[in-house]
Amino acid sequence: MKKTTQSSIGFVFLHGAGLGAWIWDDLIKKLEYPCLAIDLPGRGKHKNIAIKGLSLNKYVESVLSDIDKFSPKKLIIVAHSISGNIGLEITRLRQNRIYGFIAISAAIPSVNSSYISSLPFLTNIFLRLMFTLTGTRPPESAIRNGLCEDLNEEQTLKIINCFVPESEKLYTDKLKAKSVSVNSLYVRLKRDKAFSETIQNRMIANLRAKQIVDIDSGHLPMLSTPDELAHILNRFATQVI
Repeated sequence: MKKTTQSSIGFVFLHGAGLGAWIWDDLIKKLEYPCLAIDLPGRGKHKNIAIKGLSLNKYVESVLSDIDKFSPKKLIIVAHSISGNIGLEITRLRQNRIYGFIAISAAIPSVNSSYISSLPFLTNIFLRLMFTLTGTRPPESAIRNGLCEDLNEEQTLKIINCFVPESEKLYTDKLKAKSVSVNSLYVRLKRDKAFSETIQNRMIANLRAKQIVDIDSGHLPMLSTPDELAHILNRFATQVI
């Protein structure tokens, strides 16, 4: 957690599948507001929570347990990749505190849909087959090519070595949340090989994003272009205060 003099509003960071709160460390140093980077179950401070068979609701409950201890009255959710699912549920359940929603190449399923059902048909089938054969941890080559395309070797090895397989239910459980009504921003990543621009455009439409900003990066701009992303987030926060 980072504390600054800007105490009335804070950022809550939700990482993508397999990752951890640590991916936000460099970015948080560049922000002008209090920040809370949350570890999903099965890693960091929540490594004691068993992931196998864990429902989307249990992921959400774990995140809420951290958010409810975070002091700023107004919160901006920053959701990356699959944590768009979780961010939408958090926004629904804490409507009185959430004043902004930033999706970074994030999954934004349509109403009453799951992450996997929101994807193109062939991608949906491929993921279901992969879960059956190998579980939710992609092979090293897929992690390198999909997540780490524009990262250096040190960053890439950390992603590979720290990768935590998620519960299948995080991908397949349906959301209760609808599109957010608060000020929303979608950060579209132009070189993302894990989440194509076509898929991102579909998610933008589902979110009904009020703002769209493009970054020329791969799937992890918080590691590859933290200065540019920090500028976008700081500017967005000034609109919420």
